[in-house]
Parts: sequence; C-alpha cells; structure tokens
Amino acid sequence: MTTTALDSGVRRIECTVPAGEILPGEHFDISLRVVLPSDGMTIAPAAFYCLVGGQTNLSFFDLGDEDDRRFSMAEALAQRGHIVVLADHPGIGRSSMPRDEWALTPDLLIKAHIAAARTAMGNLLEGSLVPGLDPMPNLLPVGLGHSMGSVIMIDVQAAQPIFAGLVLLGYGSGGLPQILPPDAIEHARDIDWLRTYLPELARERFGTARLDPQVAKEKRRGRGQGSPSFHSGNADPDGKHALRGAAAPLLTQPGLFSMFPGVSDKPSAQIEVPVLVVTGTHDFIEAGDDLRAQFPACTNFEIFRPEDAGHNLFIFPSRTVSFARIADWAQQLTTP
Repeated sequence: MTTTALDSGVRRIECTVPAGEILPGEHFDISLRVVLPSDGMTIAPAAFYCLVGGQTNLSFFDLGDEDDRRFSMAEALAQRGHIVVLADHPGIGRSSMPRDEWALTPDLLIKAHIAAARTAMGNLLEGSLVPGLDPMPNLLPVGLGHSMGSVIMIDVQAAQPIFAGLVLLGYGSGGLPQILPPDAIEHARDIDWLRTYLPELARERFGTARLDPQVAKEKRRGRGQGSPSFHSGNADPDGKHALRGAAAPLLTQPGLFSMFPGVSDKPSAQIEVPVLVVTGTHDFIEAGDDLRAQFPACTNFEIFRPEDAGHNLFIFPSRTVSFARIADWAQQLTTP
C-alpha cells in the first residue's frame, strides 16, 4: 500500500488497497482517498466507506479544492470528527483496469469492493491504514453510496455484512424504465438473465464498456435539457463547476444495471442494519414511503428528502442540511 499526502485543511491521504485476484490471473488494487479530521480532534466512532455513482470518480464526495470545499461531503463529515474513505471503482482513477474492459461488470465491482472495504476498514481498526493513526478497535464502519454506488453498496452488504449501517444517496427502487427497452424490463427481474444481457445492451446503447464523460454529456444533451436532477436553476454555479472536476468514464454495464427496476430487491431484503436514504425532492429517482418494504429485515429505516435538491445532492443549497443529517444519523448509530 502506498500513501501520499494531499492538500491542506483537513488531512487527506491517497492510498491503494489490494482487492485480490478478482479475475483469473488478474489482481486488483482499489484507489482510496482517506479524509481525516484535523490533528487533535476527537475521532467520531463511525467511519464511512463511500462508493460513487456513474460518470464520477471519488472526488464526487470531496468536491472543490483547498481554497473552497463548500461542496465536499467528506470535508463536512471530517469537520465533525468522522474518517471518510472514498473509493474508485475498478477501471476508474488509479484503481486497476482489467485487461478486457468488458469485464467491468456489476459483479466485478461488488467483488472488488467487498475485498477493498474489508481491508480498508479492518486496517483502520488496527491502525495500519493511515500512518500515525492509532488503532480504533471500536470504530463502526458505515457504507455509503450514491446512485449506481448505492446499488453496488447494497449488493456488497448483502454478500458480506461489513457495515453497521448504510447511507444511500440518490437512491430509489423504481429505476429508470423510461429509457430502457420495454421487453428487457419484463425479463430483468431474472437477475441472472439481466447479467447475461448487459453486454449486449451496453454494446447496442454505447458501443463501449467505458464511455468518455464528454460523449456521455453529448448523449444526454441529445435527449433534451431541463431535467431538475442535473440542470436545476437552484444549483450553485460554483458547485456545478466543482462537479466537473469529478467527471470520469461511465462504466456502462454497472450503469445500465442500476437503471433496471427491482435489481436491488433480493439483496435489500437481506440488509439487517439501519439504513438512511437521502434523495432530493427534484431527483429523477423517487424515494417514496413504499421504499421501506424493500428492506423488511432492516432494524431502522429512514428517508430524508432535502428540499429543491437534484440527483447531485452536494451542489444545491440544502447540502449543508444533508451533511448534518448524515452526521447526526451516524452519531445515533453509535449511541447505545
């Protein structure tokens, strides 16, 4: 594992952790940014492992630069004492790229993050992830995902109960059926069928397993402007500018997978830890009260709907309320 210090403010460390041999003969590393409270600050008892959505890298959770971190969730949580671990998916940033880009499937991401999260959070508990950070054997790991990252996080937790709680941002159960082939939606409840079908759909829709962010932007523009999820006039112009710095290729198969209704139904039913869903009132993803039924074994389920916020929650004025709600929820999670 290698570490490199980043800019000033709260402490930032970049490192990689091994995810093992995910594909035959191919060992993967997952790139992390660990955002830490300032020296001398009491460490909060909950630490976050965060997965980004489509077309973004780990900077999505740490928007801006050392002169302006207003839009950074990681900064806001670190200022409240939390350790925040941001992870790039395979094929993004400094995380390993498979020899065949079509191997970038939902299953590959799930397996890689199971291994990386166990290693990263285990090393935090042992005091070996970040130089100079003491062991914290009582630290509670919390899984956090945004959009596609929420779908992957649910599968990670269902496969291996690593986390003491989940925070799902920009998440709902309805998917985006309006932009998917109707006949495929009918078959997609069979997850094995859907996994087999994804490469065909990705080739037909995008022609590649990793879609350049500029090309993806042009494809969205071709469908028309005006969605409040991405283009709401209520979004901060500085936040929109900061968001450009987090642009990354779209992993087309996981991205399409996350758009199908029902893909998380089975793994969600296995989630037994508390869950907080944060989805803006102007998001294209609807998080209705019936979402609770998707998590029947969950010990405590909450939905928070920040006002006038779209899918990219952090660029809207209500972001500070969302940051506080996530931190308060994590604090309750650790209170006996």
